[in-house]
Amino acid sequence: MRTLLRGAASAALASALVLSVASGAEAASPNQLCRTNSSAILYTSPSSGIWVPQNSLVRILDYRGPLHYLARYDGTVGQLERSRVIQESCYHQ
Repeated sequence: MRTLLRGAASAALASALVLSVASGAEAASPNQLCRTNSSAILYTSPSSGIWVPQNSLVRILDYRGPLHYLARYDGTVGQLERSRVIQESCYHQ
């Protein structure tokens, strides 16, 4: 029984690692230009930011984990939610 439980725990851990690697692989890489899929706020501080219209080009400066990128839009740098970026639209210029 213990062996069965250990095997199930190992399988769950392995699948969690595969999911986290897959989501990281889908991320835009630094210095790519990407389009936004909806209007968004580029957060320049925890409580303020600038408005980024839908279908705007933003430059990805850094990957900030599963939820955010450090990005530049119209000369302003801040954090942008990853869900607002169309991953398939990203390209290097």
